[in-house]
This record gives sequence, structure tokens and C-alpha cells, in this order.
Amino acid sequence: MTLNKPAPENALAEAYQAAHEAAVVVDHSARGLIELKGRSRLDLINRMSTQAVKELQEWQGAATVLTTDIGRIIDRVVLYASDDRVLMLTGEGHADALVQYLRRNVFFNDDLRVTRLDGLLLLGVYGRRAGEMLAEVGLESEALPLHHWRVSSIPIIQAQMAPIDPGGGVPRANNITAFELFCMIFRADPIAGDGYYLLFQPEHAEQLFTLLSLGGFTAIDEDAYDYLRIEAGRPRFGRELTLDYIPLEAGLWDDVSFSKGCYTGQEIIARMESRGKIAKRLVRLRPASPVAAGAEIVANGRPVGTITSAADGPAGPVALGYVKTGALDEGLELKAGGVTLATL
Repeated sequence: MTLNKPAPENALAEAYQAAHEAAVVVDHSARGLIELKGRSRLDLINRMSTQAVKELQEWQGAATVLTTDIGRIIDRVVLYASDDRVLMLTGEGHADALVQYLRRNVFFNDDLRVTRLDGLLLLGVYGRRAGEMLAEVGLESEALPLHHWRVSSIPIIQAQMAPIDPGGGVPRANNITAFELFCMIFRADPIAGDGYYLLFQPEHAEQLFTLLSLGGFTAIDEDAYDYLRIEAGRPRFGRELTLDYIPLEAGLWDDVSFSKGCYTGQEIIARMESRGKIAKRLVRLRPASPVAAGAEIVANGRPVGTITSAADGPAGPVALGYVKTGALDEGLELKAGGVTLATL
């Protein structure tokens, strides 16, 4: 990615400052994209996932959770509806598995085609001024509700300069080309203040990166993104979003409808909500010193949870973990590997 990059020795500190003061960009192309076409495209997801999505209209979107029969998390996906298709954004490296899973659940009378989309580039844009700075480079986005989307186009003019005349003449531009740079913009879960996804064709990458670089965006790597994500309390596929947990335990209440009726895993999730009994909860943690993902969380010498994500950085160590609700309600002191954990 040919964007502004922090110096390697100060990469994390500079990325953190850029996110909290301006905006940063990270490559999310490892996440999967699935296209659903046909009259049954929303019916299928509505009966298989936690959110009411059957009435999504063009330019709208919604996050929903695919769960097993016993309510365990398969993936938290985001849907983006248009007039003739739905795009589904999946967890990292999960598109192929979800294509097969969805196809196995297509009924004989469904009108539906499920296809993985390849070859597109996806960027995450985060930070306090993310929306404002996107608008400044012509990618208007601040009015979008969460998970809704739009298409933006920017006129690009390119000119290849002729060689400098050895006689001292002024170089001239030739081979001037003009085209529209099209980019899909999605409002995403905020990190460090705000969040967006940009989806575009790879042949437009150089022009878009140049545009973002001139606009003051800072490119960050995976480590910096993960630190910011953990600090913001955002669960991630393969870490907090796994078959070990249920959406309500992960705090995904906004992604669950309690009124739409039956869906895969609905009975377990509805029972947890109606009884108000959640065995464990995902919490943000502030360790006194760095801890490792996978570490056991204990209270009074007894296991009460697990660290699922952890990182160290400019604001100190941060972590996410699932902790038994009883230990949280009692306010017990939590530790992992002998390190005290404060809950946020």
C-alpha cells in the first residue's frame, strides 16, 4: 500500500496517534466477500441468522450472526443490499466455508445463487476524523447510517509527462487520460471514533492510494489495527467470534432480533434473553502488564474465563476476554498469569 507510513521504529505509536487525531487505513482484503442473487437472497439469511434482514432495501445494510442449532457463533457477517443482489462480508479467510454452508441450506424451491467474489480490494478506514477526511478527498460518507452504503465516483485525470528537452524547453504532458474512479463506501463499526470500508477494483488502487495519501491518511499494519480494535472492544472472527460462544455473550445484542421469529439457533438465544442468564460475557480488560491471548483468567484461585485477544502499545496493555458473569457481578479481582486485570 503506497500510503503515508510511520517510520518502523515508531510505527505503532504514530499509528495510534494518527487514529485518535485524524484517520488511518488498513488492508482488509483477507476478509471474504460473497454475492447472493435471486428472489430468495434475503429469505435465506433471514431464516439462518439472528437479525431481521428480510426487508432490507437498496443502499441499506445490517450486521447479523450465523449460528449453529445450539446458538454458537459461526460468523458475524455484514449484508449490503442492492436492487438485485446482496453482498455478504465475512470473517478473514471464511468465505469458502460459508459459501458451502449457505448452499447446503438452500431449499429446492429457493431462487438463489451463492458465489464467492474475488479480485476486489477492501480497505478499513478508522479514526476520529475518518468521515470528514474521506469527504475532503471526494468520498462523501458521513451521513451514512451504520452498515449502510453508497457508491462514490471521483474524476481522475492522468498525464504522462514527455521527457525534458535537453535544450532547456519546458516538459509537456502527453497521453492525457480521464476516467471515473468508482468506490463503494460502507459505514462500519467505529474504531478510535469512526469507521468505514472502501471496496474497489485493483486497477484503481494506485489512484485511490495517491488520493488518500494526499488527503493525510496514514497506512497502518495488522498489529496496529489489532491494538486499536482491542482497545475499542471490537470482537473478531477466530478470536472472540468462534463456536465456543453465543452472540449475547459476545455483546452482539444489536445484531439480534427478538421479534422476527424462527431462525437457526433461535431457541437457545431467546431462552438466554428471556431468563436473563448469560453464563459469561466478553469484556474489555486493562492488564497491569502484558498478557497473552489464550491465558486463563482466575478469581480467588478458580478459573473464570479466558483471554481471547491481547496486545501492548502506546496506551499500555489491552485485552479482551470472556469472564463468568458471576465473577463480574461480584466484583472479584481477576488475574491472568499472575497479572491483575481491570475491567473497563
